[in-house]
Amino acid sequence: MKRFSLLLIIVGMIIFLIPIGGRLYMHYQQERMYQQYLQDLKDQNSALSQTFQTDISSNSAISSTASALTKEKKPVRKVEDVIGRISIPAISSDQLLLEGSDSKHLKYGAGHVTGTPLPGEKGNCSIAGHRNYTFGSYFNRLGEVNPGDTISIQYNNGTYTYKVTDILIVKPDDVSVLVNTPDSATITLITCHPKGSNTHRLIVKGVLQ
Repeated sequence: MKRFSLLLIIVGMIIFLIPIGGRLYMHYQQERMYQQYLQDLKDQNSALSQTFQTDISSNSAISSTASALTKEKKPVRKVEDVIGRISIPAISSDQLLLEGSDSKHLKYGAGHVTGTPLPGEKGNCSIAGHRNYTFGSYFNRLGEVNPGDTISIQYNNGTYTYKVTDILIVKPDDVSVLVNTPDSATITLITCHPKGSNTHRLIVKGVLQ
């Protein structure tokens, strides 16, 4: 009887610790990926700087190189397609931002919907994220966001801040929320609603400040 009771205690502890261990491991993976992304970005900037200095010393193509350096650099995507971070201060959310919104990417953070404008660009930059009770809880508190709150995205050597304008609940097949806005830089965050279900979608919209 004592052995059986001890076995039940051990099994209970394992069941309790598995989700905690999983979250700790996922946090470790996210931090590793982001630090590698920052290193890749640093290496890219260093390479561009060296090219510029070489051109100056050789007096060749100075103006064209300077122009290239001032243009927006292409995002670094070496580490699991990490392209930056997305944070929402009002709900203490700070997540990796990856290029792509399939299960492979949403496993590690929020995913930029490929084909929509990139952060900072004119148009409707769309970003998806999971909202579950255990794994994939990156947008868990998105329902607490209110108009006037801010969404900040660190992307490609820049930080872009959007002000929340609208909160919507729509059906999964309502693609009107993805309609482009060619005359202004906007953002659309997409997650499941209610939490842990996929019957509807919670939509948070904002405009670049």
